[in-house]
Amino acid sequence: MALIKSATHQEFDLSQIQRGDCIRVSRAGDTTAKNGFVTEAAANKLRLLYCNTQNNASSYLDLNAADVAIGVWEIYWTRDFQTVNYECNAPQIGDGV
Repeated sequence: MALIKSATHQEFDLSQIQRGDCIRVSRAGDTTAKNGFVTEAAANKLRLLYCNTQNNASSYLDLNAADVAIGVWEIYWTRDFQTVNYECNAPQIGDGV
């Protein structure tokens, strides 16, 4: 299921992701990822709590729906660890980019 409602309506589909869901995010094409939990879910923003391994502290990260819609972030999320969802709208090789 898509995390963003549509390309023209850049909002998170809150029936797909909710507060408390586990999430893994990385910038598209980057090899490092952040693992954490969704602490706030709004139509235009997700706030994530993750452990910053550089200084062993918890940190927050905000994901904007507009950035996700254009492919800035690669996202995996799950509610029950049975179904893992994936979202990345980054242009793929051969898409004319």
